[in-house]
Amino acid sequence: MTLEPLNVFRELTAREPVQLDALPHDHGIYALYDHTGVIRYVGITRKDKYGFHGRIYGRHVGGSEGRSHKFSHAYNTGRMWRAKGDRCPDARQSKALRMAFARRYCRAAFLVVPPTLSGILAELELAVQAIAPAGMLAWGSKRSFVPVPEPTGLVDALLDELRYTPEQHAAIRRQAAKCPST
Repeated sequence: MTLEPLNVFRELTAREPVQLDALPHDHGIYALYDHTGVIRYVGITRKDKYGFHGRIYGRHVGGSEGRSHKFSHAYNTGRMWRAKGDRCPDARQSKALRMAFARRYCRAAFLVVPPTLSGILAELELAVQAIAPAGMLAWGSKRSFVPVPEPTGLVDALLDELRYTPEQHAAIRRQAAKCPST
């Protein structure tokens, strides 16, 4: 593989996306796939000491609801909604559901960049993003990146799979009632 941006873009988008728990601790460039299988963001691991696994599985999924944590922000909706920093039990339940949702239904593709070339990652990210169609960068825009509507059928299936109790269902319904977009 050459690190020419067009080649990197082609190889990254041709790769089969993997489940988030299968991501390695290596560094490089990655593409995030939403629950429908569409690329929504292209980024790099930068200085995350745990590489792809830490940046994506850890921070993008489990981070705050801010825009830099892509899955956490995109799926902060409906029964998975939580106000940023809210630590009440209902909010914790909704965040746990959101994390389980992203880890179950979302994917990522990645290309490892050798440590000797890590200094060019930021430049490579910008060059690849410049090639990508706008839809592949929908979660990168600070102005237009809003949470997606709740994927109700998938959330229902996940709740069944996780065997949510009536009390847990009540907690996430209370959170959904607080969600500004519902």
